[in-house]
Amino acid sequence: MNTAFVLIFIALQIADIWTTHKALGMGKREANPLLNYLFQHLDPVGVMVVMKVLAAWLLWYADMYPVTIGACALYVWVVLNNWQVIKGK
Repeated sequence: MNTAFVLIFIALQIADIWTTHKALGMGKREANPLLNYLFQHLDPVGVMVVMKVLAAWLLWYADMYPVTIGACALYVWVVLNNWQVIKGK
């Protein structure tokens, strides 16, 4: 059961990378202070890919679908928020 939610989580991570990259390209800044710091010193896309692969692996390895569902819900909000930033709302 957790595998399906991990796949949803991965799709949300791809959407987060795309929307964050687009917002950064528009001159916006990352709201997460740690990621914002890393983005200033390293390639933002590379940082996001590494962090998201690690997160997906941890969710799959932990095999606790309530936690994965919670992570999916959080990233639905993150992607929607990113989309609002991109649209200027």
